[in-house]
Amino acid sequence: MRNKLLRKKTTLFISLIIIIGIAIYNVVDFKEYEFSEYDIELVNYFNEVALNAEYDVSPNKITKWTEPMKVFIFKEKELNYEVSIIKNTIEKINNLVQDGFQVQLTDDPKKCNAVIFLTEREILEPLVPTLFENFNTEVDGAAEIIFDLETFEIINAKIFIDILQPKETIETTILEEITQIIGLMNDSEKYYDSVFYENKVDSIITVEYSKMDKEIIKILYHPKMKPGLDYNKAEKVIKQILKK
Repeated sequence: MRNKLLRKKTTLFISLIIIIGIAIYNVVDFKEYEFSEYDIELVNYFNEVALNAEYDVSPNKITKWTEPMKVFIFKEKELNYEVSIIKNTIEKINNLVQDGFQVQLTDDPKKCNAVIFLTEREILEPLVPTLFENFNTEVDGAAEIIFDLETFEIINAKIFIDILQPKETIETTILEEITQIIGLMNDSEKYYDSVFYENKVDSIITVEYSKMDKEIIKILYHPKMKPGLDYNKAEKVIKQILKK
């Protein structure tokens, strides 16, 4: 009788250990994703352009749109070339985002939450001085976002595009500024083929996203990447995204 009872207790104990082991296995990820060298570069670059800002004080948190960005183009004359580039850039972004966010054009300024000013600085600066607070010299373009200080959701944006700049630079200016107001507000000195490259000269005209640019946009607008995440939390989310 005692032996039978002992065997039952032993069997029960072993079963309990197995159940606990299965539960722990399901909770703990034994296949923890390890970043490759490229992934490490990608994470560092994402942190640099998404969690910092070129001029304004950065919250060091993810800021992004959670509602459609409805863009009104302000122009005083027909600028078909510039408008076509804007439309092309919007299409590029919409093809990369993965969380339902979309950039939309609107002809009604009352319905917009973002404005692109295709004009001259001397015309715009008296009307929107905040766009030029950090510029003492000539600029081809400038961008400004407003986000909710509690949710870190972007709620408004403005872009200035200088229509007096050379045609060969206007495309890269439009591409950069529109990309920045989706929540990627910092420039970098790292990759010359990136839209965020800071030291642009006439010989470097960026009219397409680099591979890393595309990855950064996809990561920022992935369903798992939420506004308000800091460096550590964002990195954990990136690991989940890259693991798939």
